[in-house]
Amino acid sequence: MSLLQSARAIAHTLLQVHQGQITDEVLLSVIEKASAINIVEGQTFDKQELFEILRADFSIGKGEITILSEDIEPWLNDEKANINFELWNRYKLFMSENDPSFPINDLDDFTDKILDKCVNPKKDGSWDRRGMVVGHVQSGKTSNYVGLVNKATDAGYKVIIIIAGTISSLRRQTQERIDSGYIGRNSSAFIRENENRVIGVGKYKTNTDIYSLTSSYYKSGDEGDFNQKIATRLNIPIGKNPVVFVIKKNKSILENLIDWFSKDVNAKLIDGTPKLFDVPALIIDDEADSASVNASRDINEIKTINRLIRTLLNIFNQNTFVGYTATPYANLFISQDHNEELTTIVKGKQYKIGEDLFPRDFIINIKAPTNYIGAAKIFGYENSKPELTKEPLDIFREISDYDPPFFRTINRENKDILPEYLPPSLERAIKSFILTCAIRRVRGHENKHNSMLIHVALLVRWIDKVAYLVNEKTKEYQDAIQSEDDTLLKELKEIYETDFLPTTRNVLENLDYTDIRIKEHNWEVVKKELKPAALKIDVRSVHGTRSTTNLEYHNIQEIDYSRYEKEGKSLYVIAVGGSRLSRGITLEGLSVSYYIRTTRMYDSLMQMGRWFGYRPGYVDLCRLYTTNQIFEWFNHITMATEEMRNDFDEMTATHQRPKDFRLKVRNHHGLLTITSLNKLYFSEDIEISFSGENPQTYCLLKTKNAIENNFFALKSLINSIGFPSIENRKVLKGKIRHLLYRNVNLEALCSFIDTYKINQPSINNSTLSEYIIKQSKGTRIKEWNICIVGNTDEMVFIDYNGNTPPKERKPIDKISSYILEYEGEKIKMNCSVRNQLLKNRNSENFLISKNQIDQTGDRQVDLEVQNKEYSKIKERRSIEKKGLLLIYALDERGTFFEEKYGLPIIGYSIHFPKIEDEEKVSYKVSKKYLDFEEEIMEDDDNPETENS
Repeated sequence: MSLLQSARAIAHTLLQVHQGQITDEVLLSVIEKASAINIVEGQTFDKQELFEILRADFSIGKGEITILSEDIEPWLNDEKANINFELWNRYKLFMSENDPSFPINDLDDFTDKILDKCVNPKKDGSWDRRGMVVGHVQSGKTSNYVGLVNKATDAGYKVIIIIAGTISSLRRQTQERIDSGYIGRNSSAFIRENENRVIGVGKYKTNTDIYSLTSSYYKSGDEGDFNQKIATRLNIPIGKNPVVFVIKKNKSILENLIDWFSKDVNAKLIDGTPKLFDVPALIIDDEADSASVNASRDINEIKTINRLIRTLLNIFNQNTFVGYTATPYANLFISQDHNEELTTIVKGKQYKIGEDLFPRDFIINIKAPTNYIGAAKIFGYENSKPELTKEPLDIFREISDYDPPFFRTINRENKDILPEYLPPSLERAIKSFILTCAIRRVRGHENKHNSMLIHVALLVRWIDKVAYLVNEKTKEYQDAIQSEDDTLLKELKEIYETDFLPTTRNVLENLDYTDIRIKEHNWEVVKKELKPAALKIDVRSVHGTRSTTNLEYHNIQEIDYSRYEKEGKSLYVIAVGGSRLSRGITLEGLSVSYYIRTTRMYDSLMQMGRWFGYRPGYVDLCRLYTTNQIFEWFNHITMATEEMRNDFDEMTATHQRPKDFRLKVRNHHGLLTITSLNKLYFSEDIEISFSGENPQTYCLLKTKNAIENNFFALKSLINSIGFPSIENRKVLKGKIRHLLYRNVNLEALCSFIDTYKINQPSINNSTLSEYIIKQSKGTRIKEWNICIVGNTDEMVFIDYNGNTPPKERKPIDKISSYILEYEGEKIKMNCSVRNQLLKNRNSENFLISKNQIDQTGDRQVDLEVQNKEYSKIKERRSIEKKGLLLIYALDERGTFFEEKYGLPIIGYSIHFPKIEDEEKVSYKVSKKYLDFEEEIMEDDDNPETENS
């Protein structure tokens, strides 16, 4: 037993008295006690590593799993005694030995719950089960389904088909994970050389042999994908030993696989369609929202990939289909109707297509553990429950200097004008990556991979040129560091002291879990690691072209981390690419991302977030260089996505079904901007619901026209409704806190909303006001109230420096005020302060935290019964059937905009009660949301153009 394992055993013993209440603080104290025991004289163990292992052992900060399901009878617990989980147990051992801090107990629990929703493979007769697992981008999805296929095979599934995205490199990457975590041997060596080269789980002996009819082999494209000739040569009988296929979502591949199954000796013709009986098949669709969804509103018009996947499923009379995705929106709009008589011809044979891929039986939502760095942490998320609100980590860096050389829009006129130099922001990003690599070495990560992502275009010629320029600049920095060039060292020191150190402090303050590896370091210590860090960096160009004949930069070799791991080494790489980087390849140890080119399909934005994932010991070193526009859209999407996940959990608690969630998502106003319009069936109206919702103007325009307009909208409202009676004017310390108007005229309220200028994706003036009018019929909402909120502070704090630590935020500025007037009476109101975050100050919008807009007291100012919890306030509002419009005026000094207009910046927050019999508003999806650049760049990095 190693010293670390001995310390682990001692810690487990010491922790027995803490069962049920183990926290990070308890772990740290126990580790100190174990360290004091002095297990081996003169030797010490890595306390940080033990801390991470114990967090996994005791599931500290673990994720959760929630399930929406039809009435599926549980079977796994009753069947467990009859199952020999030999494959799962060796996978469990492999994962634990490979990374002792991997949360294997959580994976065991999650995969049990998923398998229990799949059909028991020993069940007789025909069965067809459809489900979906919703995770987070880069959150361990592959580990999850590799664990699932191990357990499913132990339980009796005989055919495993993994449909691994549309990109060859991603398919090969998945095959390698399957080889290592499931099969136990190198599939390429076995198929091509008949050599049983043991890898991964293969070192643990089992009685089950698993055969793969695909491999990780590639020469010029993806020769390891399914090939009928190779499959026939191998002559593996289907239905006896488990057989696995890892395939691309590719027309010819899918057709060949369908044709091959139809030729099996056990296949029979039923109603003229080939059918394979009594061979339990588990089909996993990785990236289930990409290419699989039928983007047509006519159930008889079926897109190629969707048609072929459905046909493949229909070959088996026993199948379970599980889609894995982090962005499930398109999947929820899949039609639940299908034409049973619809057929297709594949390789001269007729097949029935079968039903569509809607997850009719179950949807499983995996909540990420606390140490997952996802959209909510990078972009911030304001929850209705303040304790769940997340402030964004200070890792975003704005890019505003890229045009030229990269152009704001790449079009027909400029697509051939290749860049000749790098913008200063990209040079700074490269320097930041060098610093990150050096600091990670200081933290004991010298043998960990480090990656940087650069995504500025899709065209191969652009990727090639940028990679060439990045390599030249990187070599320049490497030479300068090696020769100890004083100018560059001063620049790196300046970045370290003004950027890295403050960010580390910010992360330590805002991180919602404990990471004891994150700490500040002395510059001289970091400086010593610059040379070994910088000299290891390799620049790779990542695109679909294999030939370098017409390219300027020839380093296009695959980013294969495993090759380095076999030699006990690590790879430091700067990857320059297009769609392969934005959706597909997992970049190990990704720390710095430079990202300026994005899609017009908003549901793809989240998938493009390669910067999401687990960042143990270095999240403070990560940097996301992107434009304000992209950052703001991510911010909006994060909010809409988190709100929908919350809806999912609420619906789970009331035992609702997948088709109910489909309806809920379709009616979610935030969805308008995050789903590919053709997948929403573009010609249809969408019905919008605001029942129980709280639309807020967290993204305010800074233009003079908008600020003047919105203050005018407030003054016009006062002209319509006057001032409230004295008893409805709440005064504190001689200052107005609330001007409350009860049971107001809806015309005046809606006129204010309609007049208000905003460019926020989730706010559409006419939709809001139309919805309010429609709910006024009957007693859906009994009354609407308006409250103008004032500030009663004596002095305020304006964060001129940005990111001032909370302890140093002292109110030393005079409060700002404005005057409201009606029929000769004047009321002085004081402005509230909302300081814009430093990272957003150059934005055209005044971005504030949604949760700052109204306080708990404001949200219930019109209610008869007061509560402290927001959920109780919402319940009370529903009981009293009252709607509330809160209007607030912000101090313009908090915007840090160059121009000041001497006016308050007006914003609002609307609280709708939950309405049981609401009349929804029909909304025609508008092309105005497609305001990203009109890219003429046909994607040269697309799998259809590969030589495969």
